[in-house]
Amino acid sequence: MKLYFRLVSALIKGVEPNDKEKKRNKIFYVVMSIIAGFGIMLPMAFFVGIIMYTATGALMQNGTQENGIEMFLHLIAVFSFIFGLNVFFSVFYFSGDIENLLPLPLKPYQITASKFTAAMISESVMEYLVIIAALAGYIIGGNMPLYSWLTAIIGTLTMPILPLIYCGILCMAVMYFTRFIRNKDTVNKITGVFTFLVIAGIVYLIAQSGFDSGKLIDALSNPENRLLETMNIIFPTIPLLTGSLGNGGILNFLMYIAVNIVAIAVFMIIAQFIYFPSVAGVGQSMSHKGKSADMTEKMHQISCSASYLKKELKILLRTPAYFTNCVMINFLVPVFVYLAYLINGQTNFLDSFIYGIRSGNEETVLIFMIGISAVSVLVTALNCIASSGITREGKHFSFIKYIPVSYMTQINVKAAVSIIISGAGMLTGVIIACLLLNTGIKFTIFCCLLSLLSVSFATYLGIYMDSINPKLIWDDELNALRGNYNIFFNMAIAIVTEAIICAGAYLLFKFTPTGSILIIIMLFVILMILNAVSYLLCLRGGVKNINSIE
Repeated sequence: MKLYFRLVSALIKGVEPNDKEKKRNKIFYVVMSIIAGFGIMLPMAFFVGIIMYTATGALMQNGTQENGIEMFLHLIAVFSFIFGLNVFFSVFYFSGDIENLLPLPLKPYQITASKFTAAMISESVMEYLVIIAALAGYIIGGNMPLYSWLTAIIGTLTMPILPLIYCGILCMAVMYFTRFIRNKDTVNKITGVFTFLVIAGIVYLIAQSGFDSGKLIDALSNPENRLLETMNIIFPTIPLLTGSLGNGGILNFLMYIAVNIVAIAVFMIIAQFIYFPSVAGVGQSMSHKGKSADMTEKMHQISCSASYLKKELKILLRTPAYFTNCVMINFLVPVFVYLAYLINGQTNFLDSFIYGIRSGNEETVLIFMIGISAVSVLVTALNCIASSGITREGKHFSFIKYIPVSYMTQINVKAAVSIIISGAGMLTGVIIACLLLNTGIKFTIFCCLLSLLSVSFATYLGIYMDSINPKLIWDDELNALRGNYNIFFNMAIAIVTEAIICAGAYLLFKFTPTGSILIIIMLFVILMILNAVSYLLCLRGGVKNINSIE
């Protein structure tokens, strides 16, 4: 057991920033952690808790209050499984520690158990927060007994076990029974396509069913919900957990613990027999043989900035981990815009919103504009193209310092890459939304300009944040993103800043005689100022930070 804990500790430290990176700016980590806690984690937990509290109160009238929390936890479990696949393939088969662990006198189940635990802890921090917030809303809304809080805490820490065990077993089975998947590039492509198909399938099913938000409570109120019954079979720990929160739930809690123990035991047995054979012959990445022979013939002179831009784009587009996590997310925005239209297409909300836009209702127009700005900043921060721009250099960071190109030129190129990719996804979504709302050409152009200004601000802010303390020591592209706190910190600052701007704009309209047109003009001016400030931060602080990194 002591060996197990030491292995888990070592594996977690391999993903986290090392001591050298932390020493660069300890105050930075403390301040950013506080901002992230109050800017993202607490508001998100409060929002989830309120939703579950409200849903529980509505469902209690029919005696089906457990259906709401069960469906929510099933949704978390499904997404945990989908997004955990890529992580578990990387951790089990393509991490740099494999070649160091395999020669040691360790049994397969010891390696997989420690890797499983380390991956679950590293990947489930935000998931833990969402789960405990949902359970808290359910406990308060359902007037559960006091001991339910202890059960909820234990359940929060252990609920991700089953979906992640499914991930681990599937990963080992695929690698054991298929011989064509021998490198991380192929795996990342397959998991990326799988994720996209799942999301596209959800959108298609919603479109076919004519689903609207008003039917959700009715469906959950049905005690014989077929979908919920099926999900309870797939994830049996969830109904046991929710059943253990009420009066006399001790038996359900013991069964919940027992099912988790059995699942872990099955996972360890499978790992003991097939992990070593499945990991044999696994390679880190694709070899690109035959491409260098005619490289000299295809070379031609282009400008320095264009060459650097081409290099950055190729890294993002050709590296599956970056393409899946940084690029593809931008082009899901149009999908979600259309999904929102499908969900609300039969309700009065969207009809009134469309009428408000077409009739020039000042409040509706203002909400639409500040919504575009907020989503543009959020998506740009979320895709982490900018906030991992320097981190992605990794062990090749010396390339930045010694090529005959100024640091600011390199920063501008990295910013251009983020603006091109983020802007392309956002403009597509904005144009689709404007077409669905029939806003007119001039209004659409203004919306596009507002979106680009928001993207540009979030981009330069992200690059500056990454320059303060980039994570340069990583052995896998996915770890460059997973272990980079700058991504999370940048997202927190961007969200807090945009929340202040948007809330201020709306409150100014609501409680003062200021018209919406003047407020929108002020919004443009503020974004221009923020762009100038973030650019100057990169010009002065960013260049200085890069120069100080050894």
